[in-house]
Amino acid sequence: MKARSSKVNKGFAIVTGTAVALCALTATLGAEERASLTQVAVTQNDCDRLAGSPFDQQRNNEFAPVDIVDIDQSAVGVCRTAFEATGNPRFAYQLGRALNKTQDADQAMTAYDTAVQAGYPAAKVNFGMLMGRLGDAQAEFRLYTEAAQSGNVLAAYNLGVAYRDGLGIQPDVQQALGWFEKAAAEGDDTAAFNIGAIYDEGQLLPADDQTAIAWYDLAAQRGNKDAMINLGLMYEAGEGIEANAQKAAEMYRKAAENGDIFGAYKYLQMQELGVVPAPADPAAPEGVNSLVLKPGDMEQTTVSAKEI
Repeated sequence: MKARSSKVNKGFAIVTGTAVALCALTATLGAEERASLTQVAVTQNDCDRLAGSPFDQQRNNEFAPVDIVDIDQSAVGVCRTAFEATGNPRFAYQLGRALNKTQDADQAMTAYDTAVQAGYPAAKVNFGMLMGRLGDAQAEFRLYTEAAQSGNVLAAYNLGVAYRDGLGIQPDVQQALGWFEKAAAEGDDTAAFNIGAIYDEGQLLPADDQTAIAWYDLAAQRGNKDAMINLGLMYEAGEGIEANAQKAAEMYRKAAENGDIFGAYKYLQMQELGVVPAPADPAAPEGVNSLVLKPGDMEQTTVSAKEI
């Protein structure tokens, strides 16, 4: 067996040599140049801190990821500066996310496209979705495919949606299941839910309640509210599993505690039926009965493509 020490030492020497060279370069710079380099580094860190995506495998892991709805408006300026100073496609992608949050669609498209041209997988997911919204389903499918083949989890999920719904390609349920399974294997709860729904609905494949329950259960364990609701309905009706009103109520309660209005409605219904303690009972769980139904809350939606 070959020893690995020589390769490791060589790599260490390269890194050490680079560090020494950088230190020497910094030492020769004037105060203004050093301050400028420091400011560039701070700006890059700010961009990563304010706009790094949870589903970008190439993000800076020194900082916690930020959901697109939580991106601060200041991310636009720092990410623009970081990209202009470095040309790093990660900053172009994160600039696109920040612009997307501020509803500046044209500039977001430009930023995403810049990162796409550099081959950045996560940017292909968001740019693909925007192309789909513009009516170019073929480009959407192509971009999802390229990103998924690079290992991006959300691209694998979106590619599953594309094959399921026929977005830029002929519908193919087996391909859809395959890509959903890849995303689910990496922890995507919505992909697991969608697999369960395919087997539950019985439209694309013959219905298989047992398989549907298994995937719903996995998605529910990962916190997916839709899976909790569907499991609750199956427990309540005894669909593919022995009827169990207590377990159904438990699923509805968990969904409600995660903010699902339909789950809150079903849990209150279970209280009225006496399956679980009524609201006046001190033993009743808190945080469910305060939810109020609003128009449209009872409507069911299809889980489709996601952006990151």
